[in-house]
Amino acid sequence: MYTLQQRLVLATALVFSVASLVILLATRWIVADAMAQETQRAAERSASLLSAAMAPLLAESDLGAIDELSHALVQRGDFSYLRISDSQGVQIASAGAPESQESQRFERALRLGHRSYGQALFGITRIGERQAAQQVFWQLLAVCLGTLVLAAGLQVYLSRLLTARLGDLRQGAERMAAGEAHVQIKTQGRDELAGLARAFNQMSSTLSERFEALRIAERSLQDANEALEQRVALRTVHLEDALKALRLTQAELVEAQKLASLGALVAGISHELNTPIGNAVTTASSLQVLLHKTNGMVQAQQVSRRALTEALDQGEQMASLVLRASQRAAELVSSFKRVAVDDSSELRRHFELQSVLQDLLLSYGPTLKRKPWHIELDVPEGITMDSYPGPLDQVIGNLIQNAERHAFSGREAGLLRISASTVGEQVELRIEDDGWGMSPETAQHIFEPFFTTKLGQGGSGLGLSIVRNLICGLLGGQIAVQSVEGQGTCFIIKLPRVAPERIENSRPAELDALAPRKRGNAEQEVNDG
Repeated sequence: MYTLQQRLVLATALVFSVASLVILLATRWIVADAMAQETQRAAERSASLLSAAMAPLLAESDLGAIDELSHALVQRGDFSYLRISDSQGVQIASAGAPESQESQRFERALRLGHRSYGQALFGITRIGERQAAQQVFWQLLAVCLGTLVLAAGLQVYLSRLLTARLGDLRQGAERMAAGEAHVQIKTQGRDELAGLARAFNQMSSTLSERFEALRIAERSLQDANEALEQRVALRTVHLEDALKALRLTQAELVEAQKLASLGALVAGISHELNTPIGNAVTTASSLQVLLHKTNGMVQAQQVSRRALTEALDQGEQMASLVLRASQRAAELVSSFKRVAVDDSSELRRHFELQSVLQDLLLSYGPTLKRKPWHIELDVPEGITMDSYPGPLDQVIGNLIQNAERHAFSGREAGLLRISASTVGEQVELRIEDDGWGMSPETAQHIFEPFFTTKLGQGGSGLGLSIVRNLICGLLGGQIAVQSVEGQGTCFIIKLPRVAPERIENSRPAELDALAPRKRGNAEQEVNDG
């Protein structure tokens, strides 16, 4: 890298060198052109003199005089060589050597009046002219070099003056960069550098004042940060306590919701069992009366073959009714046990999705019969999963309750459709309703804890939050919602067919503390059922 002083000197030398080169080339071209013009004029003069001297001799055919005059002109230096030809082009006299490189060749007609008596071929030497031109060139080159050296020396002196003042500015900037306050440099003259020095001094004063203001503001900000850190630490402690209480409350609500679901299942199943059990009791009583009557007739030997056959047929039909009613009751109890055990635990097992959802809807059957809307299940056979059916039942149950409370509230009819399909190693569940739908603002907040549009009407605002936590946590999936106000809502759940390995102690400690007591109560209710 070159310094500014070196760049100035180099620039000056380059400018003067180019200018000198241009001047030298122009001078050489001008001198050469002048020499060529002078040579032409000399050739014309020599040709005129030669015609005046040679034409009379050619007219008289005095060959001896012509040859003598030719040698005399060459020896005197007027021509470097001379060739005389007659009007027929025959050479009659020759003097000098035409091979010289320092002579210029000319050819002129030898005339006397208007008549041509022959031709003269001659050369005029330019050695003197060339020497004079060379001498002028070297003298001019010496002048240019001298001027260049003088200009370079002057430029060095001026650049030192310039760079010395710029050096003061640089040193002042370095002192400011090092942290020195209120840096001032000398100002000399009224030129641009002096103006720049004054502007630098003014800038230094302004920056010094601002730096001082910044130091004061920084101290104030530091004090405010310390106070803020203390307040944040205090608020953090309060928030941690509130978060622990919230986790405990949420854990209790989750377990309470499980027990509430089990209670609803118990009530629904008990109501549903009344029908097959009542039918079985009634039919069994009728069968008992029929058998007693038939037995009395047999003992009295008053029974006919036809009457006996009719009695046996009626007994067989009654027994069949009792069997079907008992089987129906057994199926209800078996389904209830599976759903109850799954809902009260988080045990992982292999299961078929269609069977689990059918058992879940069967347990909801008594409740749904009294609703103006119905559920349609569209889940193909063969979708097997290695996951947690209990939390999955809780998710679907919460979505069904959410649809009942929000989608179909105040409606005389409705359809909730549960469908499933497989995409690679994932299962996609869609829970769609044709209810009221949601606004975009509501849809953005439905998974937030304690957000509800039924505030004060029995809604806690935790149902969908629990659904999201179960899906994104234990089940290892994703949930999204699509809703158009007035057209319905669709929850899209994507679950892996093989749930991720559960990390121990991944639930809050409060939930683990509650789990044995709550789960024990639930299992007791199942066993009692």
